Amino acid sequence: MRSPRIRSRTCPENGITTAFPIYFFPEAVYNKINENGGRIQMLIEYGNTIVAPAWELTENVPTGYSRIYYVLEGDVTYESADVRQVLKPGYLYALPSTVPYHVWRNPEKDFACTYLHVDFSKYRVNSLIELPVEESSCLSDFIATVSAAIREERIELLEQLAEAFSSFLKSSEGFVQNSQMLTRVQRHIVRHISEELTIERLSQMFSYHPNYFIRLFRRETGYTPYQYIVQQRMQFAVTMLNKGLPNEEVCYACGYTDSSTFTRAFRKYYGVAPQKYRKGFRKP
Repeated sequence: MRSPRIRSRTCPENGITTAFPIYFFPEAVYNKINENGGRIQMLIEYGNTIVAPAWELTENVPTGYSRIYYVLEGDVTYESADVRQVLKPGYLYALPSTVPYHVWRNPEKDFACTYLHVDFSKYRVNSLIELPVEESSCLSDFIATVSAAIREERIELLEQLAEAFSSFLKSSEGFVQNSQMLTRVQRHIVRHISEELTIERLSQMFSYHPNYFIRLFRRETGYTPYQYIVQQRMQFAVTMLNKGLPNEEVCYACGYTDSSTFTRAFRKYYGVAPQKYRKGFRKP
């Protein structure tokens, strides 16, 4: 295990100072942060699968990332506040990162798909995107490569392919570039994800009143800065778990001071403990 650097944190309510270790990200992760200007192009999840009959998604809070599905077969319905749409076989779909939604399948028909969960670097998905996948097209060949990389567990290649997906989505109205302010805030959060991050300190750094900062951030993303911090910590935790890092190291690298707090936060966010996720848990 890597040797940590000891850092202290003082509670403003009782004045008690607690020492805790800070682990450093693996060099490959640091390199990815630097290559993307301080923002991780995050491949969160992936798979080729037939989804369980009882599968459904109820996202009451925007996810902050986009679920991408290539539908092979099935009867699946997507619904948000202003859209209800059937996801058709032979089409690629990018689900929004900034609005709540509900997705469910007809349990009497198999739902087979290739999927990626992607946190696009400087972009957000504001609405459901549908792309037809024509036979022998560039997009069709691209999806075939993604599917093969999943079968072969080529993680590094999958990360590059996930980033390349943005080139197919840029012409879509729902694929929107973040503002300069949002990009700067997100970059700072990712660079300092292992440290204490407070709304007061963030708003002061970017010269905003805390209440206005929260409203401004939420207006663009659909969620609060605090929710974004939790999202990034959880998504980064999954990346590190997928790379085989031990739970304790993941805990401290994601900004938590003890394993029990991290485990509770992880279970609340993903519905399973980190140990179960590490053993092959997949949620399309």
